[in-house]
Amino acid sequence: MKIDVFLDKKEATQIDIIRQLLFHAGKMPSKALAEQVGLTQNALKDYLADIVQMCQTLGERFELTLEAKEVRLAFSSDINLNKILLTYLNSSLGYQILEFVFKHKKFSTFQLTQEFSSSEATIFRKLRDLNNSLRIFNIGIKNGQLVGDELQIRYFYYQFYLLVDSGFSSTDLAVTKLMAQLQPEFQQSFSKIARKRMGCWLFVTRHRLQVANSDYTRLTQIHDRFEADQLYQMIQNIIPEYFQQTVNFVGKYEGAMFYCFLITFDIIGEDNFARYDLLRRKKISTAVLDTFSREMIVMHYGYQKLSISDEKGLTYRLSQIHAQAFYFQGQLTSYETDRLMQYYQQHVTSEIAILISNLIEISQELLDIEASRHHFLWLNYASILIAIDLSLHENVSVGIDLTNLSVLGHSLYYFLLAELSSLTQVHFEKYRQHQYYDLILTTTKKAISVKDNYYYMSEFLSAYDIAQIKSKIKAIKHQKNNC
Repeated sequence: MKIDVFLDKKEATQIDIIRQLLFHAGKMPSKALAEQVGLTQNALKDYLADIVQMCQTLGERFELTLEAKEVRLAFSSDINLNKILLTYLNSSLGYQILEFVFKHKKFSTFQLTQEFSSSEATIFRKLRDLNNSLRIFNIGIKNGQLVGDELQIRYFYYQFYLLVDSGFSSTDLAVTKLMAQLQPEFQQSFSKIARKRMGCWLFVTRHRLQVANSDYTRLTQIHDRFEADQLYQMIQNIIPEYFQQTVNFVGKYEGAMFYCFLITFDIIGEDNFARYDLLRRKKISTAVLDTFSREMIVMHYGYQKLSISDEKGLTYRLSQIHAQAFYFQGQLTSYETDRLMQYYQQHVTSEIAILISNLIEISQELLDIEASRHHFLWLNYASILIAIDLSLHENVSVGIDLTNLSVLGHSLYYFLLAELSSLTQVHFEKYRQHQYYDLILTTTKKAISVKDNYYYMSEFLSAYDIAQIKSKIKAIKHQKNNC
């Protein structure tokens, strides 16, 4: 779910206008853009004016123009979509209500009307919209308070505040102190992004300790399942004592919630997790699934063995996917997951597609998770497998021989590289005698000799030649990696 859903309808449409322009390289026919976002062309003009008014002070330059029936967008490098989105969110009623209910244990509709200078009808409508959006996280706002599983509430607000990047610090004393307590167990230093995530989780936790409800149903199951795990035991010893210094009462499940966070969101790093993986309880369903999935993937590639380092990284990434699927419901993003899904689908081979389906089937069986997690699992498995597939592909070596062009050959070599730079897994270099190349690009004044790995250019940098070279390289790639 995109965080845009917390915007009012008009503001969400304005963000959609900017996003569509970004997807189309900053320019679109006004008619096509209006149809895409569901507006008349007259209404589109008004929306464009509102966007300019909102965004023109965000950086050095923000330009959004409508000329000759074409809309153009351009802005300076100190502006991006995330900065624009946060500006809209900060001024939206939905965002402000979410912040208010997070900080208050109980509240009344009258309080909300006074706080945000809005009518009861507006508040009721906005609460209804928010509850529709929060349903995917299995939480809601009811009877003047946040309701739902406490772990889910913290997970939602962790994602929420991490995206808006406000309210917390990764360098405050609380984060540093907890890091120091965990450091003897995890000898490798925590990364900068891990510290940021830790700061956000602790920020959410401190607020919820003051106002939390008592719905710990799922945490009871987690506690029972992991109580014999060594890492879990260590956290259960550290976390209650850590929070007792700031609040009077710390519940028995604080360690369980922190454990879920720690092993899900890339906090401890590959090396630390590898050490933990040697000692963790192998009968835990997530541990069983991590091992089973890794073996399925390793077997899929057969003779193309993954290195020990590759397998370690694979296990770590799988563990986070399975932990998130098992412990948490819903996902909040700033990007379009459907568009990302389409991109990955274009790069998934039939063999990988079958492997993904098998992995999902096993995951749903071992973790007993809902079918709604299918999209999440597919996208993350696809990401892992495509990366492995590409990393195992052999590079195509291309030698470029332009010596026949004399002085011009030196500069034209770089022009040719620029034309072909978008090709991945291809190594280009100036031709060296006695060096093997999968393909040699050249020009010649002599009669063409019949050699499979030569391509003789007809007209330097012609569109025809470039297309033919790309096609030939693609064929060589396929042959090298599928024979």
